Amino acid sequence: MTKSLMKYLYFMASIFSVMSKVLELGTEFGDANDLNDPHLVMFYAPWCGHCKALYPVWNELGNKLSRQTVTVARIDATIYRNAAEKFNVRGFPSLRLIAKDRMLEFVGERTVEALFEFAIKGSRPLLQSIGSLGKLNDIKRSDDVIYLALNISEEMRQCLLLLAPSIVHETILAEVTNNDILKVDQDAKTIKANENTILRSDLSLSRSPGMAVLKDSKVYEYSGSMDDCIEVTDWIRSERFSSFQKGSYPVIHPLIFIKYKIVFYFGESKSRISEMEYISTQRESLPDNFYFIHIDKAEYIETLISAFVEADSIVIFDPVTELYSYSTDNIKSIKTLIEERVDGIAELYGGTGFFANFRKVKYRLVSNVWPLFTDHPIIMSLVLLIPTALIIFCCCDSYGKEEPIPEKQVRSSESHMDLLWKKDANDKEETEKEITQEKDPELKKDE
Repeated sequence: MTKSLMKYLYFMASIFSVMSKVLELGTEFGDANDLNDPHLVMFYAPWCGHCKALYPVWNELGNKLSRQTVTVARIDATIYRNAAEKFNVRGFPSLRLIAKDRMLEFVGERTVEALFEFAIKGSRPLLQSIGSLGKLNDIKRSDDVIYLALNISEEMRQCLLLLAPSIVHETILAEVTNNDILKVDQDAKTIKANENTILRSDLSLSRSPGMAVLKDSKVYEYSGSMDDCIEVTDWIRSERFSSFQKGSYPVIHPLIFIKYKIVFYFGESKSRISEMEYISTQRESLPDNFYFIHIDKAEYIETLISAFVEADSIVIFDPVTELYSYSTDNIKSIKTLIEERVDGIAELYGGTGFFANFRKVKYRLVSNVWPLFTDHPIIMSLVLLIPTALIIFCCCDSYGKEEPIPEKQVRSSESHMDLLWKKDANDKEETEKEITQEKDPELKKDE
């Protein structure tokens, strides 16, 4: 970014700051418990170019959120370092949604639309209460993944409240307080839950207390223990995204920490995309749990598996073992490729072993260092080759040379035990000499 462009952005930011609704924080900001409303805060540094480029977006966001319950603010982290340390700021700009009961970090594209959605979703209630069918339909129209809990214990309610601050911007946790909305049916299985079925109120669970997730136009019931907070938490975290998504770094990154396998398609074939979107809704017919991601940039998947991929390729990646299968076969269906992967027929790559790590290092060198050599050969030669040659020359020049060691240094190099042994020998000789002189006075006289 040129200096003239930076000056222009800084000038525009100074103009917009007069008209914007952005609050400048100072020494009074240091404890989230002092905030009456959620604050979307930008921690910035005056010298940071990315911060200056974000000023116009931040000011526009302040105006857009001025009628909401979220306050848009910013704070100079180079002056108020205590606040930056308290909220774990490690770089600039850092964007945090801070309230009394939550602290969320924004990761994604820094646009007004994305930041506005993050602020609205991140500031909603941690555990919502649904007492009417109308409230359920209002929530359902938000296109979010929704968790419904029925007749849960107070301990489980506290468990959900502990989990909610970290995922409230991604999904909705709700407790059903009206049993007419979510009925108990011992024969209930996975039930289709589009808007029509919800309006007819035929949602059912097979037990009470129980939990279910509404996503992909279906209802998936939790089958584990309703008394195990850790198990419930793992299930919620694993199910909190739609099964089919358009891939980008903010989408892919959280999926790496989920135990479900991920099916990537890199390409623009409409038939492949439609096939992937359809099969993501046929969960009951699949041999395992999967997420399906369509990506249009190879770098997203290449960075993950540390290997190059071709267009129109399918990669099935396991985040637990870091093993993946790779196919460019456009004839086989995605379901067939998944079955071959699960049955062990497909050839696997990657992993965490020595050779796998060696291949990852090789990929990083080829993908990162080699392009620098091709673009700037002279500069890279000066940076890498010349220092390496100097180190080799110095090592070879000093090898094989021997210099005489001074006698004083030789003596001083004697070990401590050798010196003690010599001292003991001298003391013993002096003692024997004194005994001999006492036995023979004439000898002592001669001396």
